[in-house]
Amino acid sequence: MWDSQQISGFQRLLLDWYARRRRKLPWRSRPEPYRIWVSEIMLQQTQVQTVLPYYERFMERFPDIQTLAKSTEEEVLALWAGLGYYSRARNLLRAARKIVKENGGNFPDAFAEILELPGVGRYTAGAISSIAFNQPYPVVDGNVKRVVSRLHGIRHTVPESFYWKQAEAWVPEGSASNFNQAVMELGALVCTASAPLCLLCPVHSLCEARRLGIQDTIPPARAARPAESISFVMLALEREGRILLVRQRGGSFIPGKWGLPTNEIRNHASPAQAASELAQSIASFRFPLAEKRVVRHSITHRKIFIYVFYGRIPRLARARAPDSRWVSRPALDRFLTSSAFKKALSSALSE
Repeated sequence: MWDSQQISGFQRLLLDWYARRRRKLPWRSRPEPYRIWVSEIMLQQTQVQTVLPYYERFMERFPDIQTLAKSTEEEVLALWAGLGYYSRARNLLRAARKIVKENGGNFPDAFAEILELPGVGRYTAGAISSIAFNQPYPVVDGNVKRVVSRLHGIRHTVPESFYWKQAEAWVPEGSASNFNQAVMELGALVCTASAPLCLLCPVHSLCEARRLGIQDTIPPARAARPAESISFVMLALEREGRILLVRQRGGSFIPGKWGLPTNEIRNHASPAQAASELAQSIASFRFPLAEKRVVRHSITHRKIFIYVFYGRIPRLARARAPDSRWVSRPALDRFLTSSAFKKALSSALSE
């Protein structure tokens, strides 16, 4: 490992590079605690380019903690739709309400208090503490691990604690905000997972992996996690030009959001059998169902096959599904935010 002189040289080289090369990102132009917090939650397991339009819309609608805390879960989830990992959005809302209730709407500046917020772990607390408050707390994500591993030529698996200890030793007093962002920026732009741009790296002279010519093999590739296949039936039930929507209860779809009646196909049931059972749970009478095409949809590590059925309900019939409503075709876009439901409905209503 490096001595204090080597660490000091590394800090200087990296900070100089960051001052010249850092990306212009909206949370960097105004690094207020609330804005940093929202950005860090959105960036959990999501790429920067994907986050940017969502972040801009979120900030426009919820410019401060007070506004967010007063909103409904449905409003927050509507802006989050398409970003995935929806528990992040719910935790943002829970945390905003906690901050307003317990701290008068002022974002906490103590690491321990930040760590107590819903949806915040050690990495996120360290990122907020360092970036927003310039406190010398380390951050360790995939980018940081890769930079550490290559700089020290680590070819084997090491415990998570090793990376935290190393990152902590690197963080300079007085420059934690820029330094932590610089390490992550280096990993994102230069010291990339594949084909690292070593000639453009500001600290290549310190890199053991480059000296040994093994930078492309560090860290070793992990076996891809196999995708799980799961099948559902969805019913598009129409009555006098209106489609039945129900609130989702969780599972693979966003809890609390409006969608088509849905059920997972289990116990080797056929799609037609599963659709019939779902229809019987909704209405006390039988009606014909027409099977439409299979819709394929993907979310993280899951391949979803949706068997879509269309049924026309008699004029006076009532659905007994809890928390349901009939919505006119022109108004459906206001209620359906999930691309899976939109694809299924398009299939059901096509001739």
